This record gives sequence, structure tokens and C-alpha cells, in this order.
Amino acid sequence: MSISRSVVYFAYLGDEDTDDGVVRQRIAYMDRQLRWLSDLIIASGDPIEVLVPYVAPRAWDGEVHAAIARHGFRVDPASIESDRLNRFEYPGFRAMKTLAQRSAPEDLIYYCHSKGIVQLAESKMGLFRLHTEVGLTANLEMLTATPHLTRAGLFPSKFGWCFYNFFWIKAGYMAGLTVEESADRYQFEALIGDPADREGYRGVLSLADRLPAEDRGLEARPWYRPAETSSPALFATYDRYARMASPAESENARKALADRRPPPPEVAPARGLWARLFAITPGRRTPTP
Repeated sequence: MSISRSVVYFAYLGDEDTDDGVVRQRIAYMDRQLRWLSDLIIASGDPIEVLVPYVAPRAWDGEVHAAIARHGFRVDPASIESDRLNRFEYPGFRAMKTLAQRSAPEDLIYYCHSKGIVQLAESKMGLFRLHTEVGLTANLEMLTATPHLTRAGLFPSKFGWCFYNFFWIKAGYMAGLTVEESADRYQFEALIGDPADREGYRGVLSLADRLPAEDRGLEARPWYRPAETSSPALFATYDRYARMASPAESENARKALADRRPPPPEVAPARGLWARLFAITPGRRTPTP
């Protein structure tokens, strides 16, 4: 059975009253996150499409669409028609549910969002990069082969959602969830779980073991408490990722991608591992065959 994989990246760039200078800075911040996603996907060699729902002042649609298209990603059509209001992560979940309803039940969707964009925070840029790197380089065979597993993320909670809202989800599970607007931002963090189910984590594949111990700062387990996801070791890792120019600088990414892919038929001694995984010719962005 062929299982497709997609990414939904939600960007909040401001409502209709947001200052032009702020919107311009946020578009640049979004562009850096989209570039990181693009680099990870190209290096993986997987045929992953990226859908971008967004909220921005309508006058900035041209610039927003151009930034999205620059990476070969697709604009969410519903975002164009929607009112430009801050509804927290509702537009992202709306787009994810629409995509899930059009997909096969076992297809996988990765959800991520423009973490840190309101404050233009570099530490949160590092958080975005670490979580998406783990998600997009992880071996998901256990998720796809195990019927009772419907989600996967770096730090699952006891109740089945993933802290910071970066996760893989099976389309059939997502299609069955109710997605509504809410004035409570935490509703969208908890939406893929169940606050009444103390064993909700059993449906989630923890990806925490994809990190080396020095980056985790905690033991790899099936679920985590909030305080365990904000250790000094993790903050140091976020800072390190914030300073990276691309995933090529991450040993974690290089190792994960190498483990997932067969070795090339010929290995040139002068070329490093990342160069083989992430070959780019002028004017063209393609993965190594």
C-alpha cells in the first residue's frame, strides 16, 4: 500500500491592522522557516507536498504568495477568502482537516506552525527547526504499520497531544476530529488528544528517542510532563539550531537521513555525507537519486 505524506505549515503574519514594517519582518521570518522545511524535504528524497494556510493583511497577499511559491509550496485556497483575523491556529487545523478528508485514511500529514513569529524570537526559531527536523527525518515505519498508533511527535503528553503542536497524524484520525473556531488558544494544542483520557499517549509514537541524550536532557519515554519539555539542555539545543544556516549543519539530520536511505552505488571520497544526500545543481533543487 502506497502511503502519501504531506506537510501543513500555518503562518500567522498579522491581521488587517498590523503595521507594514511588522508584516515585512514576519514574512522574512516565515521565509526562513519555509527554507528549512524545503531543505529537509529535498534532502529526504520523499515526494512531500507542502500546503501553507496563513493569516495576513489582504494587501500583502502578493508578497505572501510569492514567498510560498518560491519554495515550491502551495497556498491554502481557503486562506485567501477568509477574514484576516487572529484565530490562533484554527486556519491551520481547518486546512489540515480539509486535506485529511480528501486523503486515504492511512496517509500521513505533518503539522507545524510559525513558532516565534510574533516576537521574532530566535530561540523559538531553533525550537521550530529542531522539531521539524526530528519529524521530517524520522523513520515512521512503526506508525504506518501499527493500527492503534495514529499520531507521532517529539514530546507526546499523557493525554495524546504533542507539546508545542508539531506532529504527524494519520488522515483518517484527523478527518474524524471536530475543528471549530475558539477564543482559547490551548484548544488547538489539545485538539488531537483527549483531556479526559489519561492513557491517550498510547495512540502516539514518541519521537524523543531520535535525539541523542545530550540534546534531550531527559529520558526517552512514551509521554512527558510540561516541565520536562523545557529543560536547560533543550534550550541550549534550540539556541544551537537557531544559529544554523541550514540542516546541513546538523549531525542529527545527517545521521537520520543516512539511516533511512540506501548507500549510493559509488561514493566519492572527496564528498561528505550531506553533499551526497543533498546534491544541488545550479538553478535546480533536486534530491540525490
